[in-house]
Amino acid sequence: MLKNESRVIPFILPLLILASFLLSYQGQLAHLTKRWHGGDNDYCLLVIPLFLYLLWERRADFHFREFSWSGVGIVIALFSSLLIVAGELGSVETLTYLGFWAAAVGLICLLYGEGIRRLTFPIIILAFIIPLPPYINRLLTFQLKMYSSSLSVMLLRLFNVSVMQDGNIIDLGVSRLQVADACSGLRYFMPMLLMSLIIGHLINKRFWQKAVLVSLVVPLSILINGIRIFVAGMLTVNGHEEMVTNFFHDFSGWLGFMIVAGLLALFAVLLKKSGGRRRAERKKTCDAVPSQPGLIRPVLLSLILCLLFIGTSWIVMRGDVVRRITDRQNFASFPMQIGEWQGKRSYLSANILKSLWADDYVQAYYRNIAQHSTIYLLIPYYRYQGTRHTAHAPQSCLLGGGFYLQSSQKRTIKVTPHKVIQIMAMKMEKGGRKVLASYFFLERGRVVTSPWLNKFYLMWDSLTKGRTDGALVRVELQMPNSMSYKKAGSDLDAFIRKLWPHLIAYVPS
Repeated sequence: MLKNESRVIPFILPLLILASFLLSYQGQLAHLTKRWHGGDNDYCLLVIPLFLYLLWERRADFHFREFSWSGVGIVIALFSSLLIVAGELGSVETLTYLGFWAAAVGLICLLYGEGIRRLTFPIIILAFIIPLPPYINRLLTFQLKMYSSSLSVMLLRLFNVSVMQDGNIIDLGVSRLQVADACSGLRYFMPMLLMSLIIGHLINKRFWQKAVLVSLVVPLSILINGIRIFVAGMLTVNGHEEMVTNFFHDFSGWLGFMIVAGLLALFAVLLKKSGGRRRAERKKTCDAVPSQPGLIRPVLLSLILCLLFIGTSWIVMRGDVVRRITDRQNFASFPMQIGEWQGKRSYLSANILKSLWADDYVQAYYRNIAQHSTIYLLIPYYRYQGTRHTAHAPQSCLLGGGFYLQSSQKRTIKVTPHKVIQIMAMKMEKGGRKVLASYFFLERGRVVTSPWLNKFYLMWDSLTKGRTDGALVRVELQMPNSMSYKKAGSDLDAFIRKLWPHLIAYVPS
């Protein structure tokens, strides 16, 4: 009877580890699955079935039922726990999800030791469970959107269609098309990348062939989406604008994706045929069966891993519970007169406010009549910050609006005789419209321009002070055509100097 138990227990232990992981991080895993169901990340739903299929594919030459119980897996799991803590307390969801993937790698390493090298490709595919941060997504696909727009404009002009392009806006005279992220390849880029890896794995054996296949994803995305926008433009100028926003929009997206899939498969076959004669493959042999440890080692390592997951979950929950809420003035009384600048308050829409996650905010346009320029001010304030409730750098919003980032640099401003701060200034342009945009994080007495350094301070102050409150300050000068960037920088600095005393009153230090 004891002998039978010793055979069964090693198979029960991985299930117990998995159960402790799911129970410890059930809240975070629920948010991850919600992200998967988003329009840009629904490809993530296919990743786990693909991962399981790739494991099943190795069933003939890998001993999945024989465990090594390697202590290296504990080291990887410890690293994954640090990522999860940093992600949750520093409000970086991507780090949390990266920690989940690393935890899965740690469990695989715990069970199979050096045999994990035979599972490298399935583990790489499993990494696609991590949705890219919206800012990184937009940064990677911004040029893709511009190239697709430019290609469609070129095709329209070949067909004698009068068209003007302003960033991602295509003016057809009778109507204007906005090339949004959904039309630019954003929803296709990551699925196409995943698909190219799978097709390369199934058809191509040589590394260079797989690399060529992956490199085709970007040009194919530009080509297909450029043609898609071109067809939408032709439909619009020929009086079928309703088709662009209804059936055509969804159908053309699906059709474009299927065409790219077919082209990738075709290129994979051509690469396979052009690769020359392959060397004779070695006959596949099964891995040597690892020596089976006694019962004490598997039980001990499993217990350590379970306690590690539970302990990490406790640290994260403690960071969420211990929050000091500081007293402050409400932005309802924020002044609309800043030096020579006269402001007018405006309000965000319900959808934008929901995505901003702010507990309080002020948005206003300040006009300086003498200088004929306007400054846009937005200050969202957060009583506490965590994942899905935090300030984020504004580049994502600006790039999403079709602005082109010419350059960015830090500017130093002396706001009081004894206080110097640094802000991030960005020269942005969209068509003929120029904006000198700036921002900085004002949080618990610190002025920070780096989003990553800001995340570190969030994690540190959450553990040491029990505080994560703070604000993002966005100041954007909308430049007249005659204004130089040097003059715009001088005016921006002057406004922030006048703004600073008011910030101290509304954002606690």
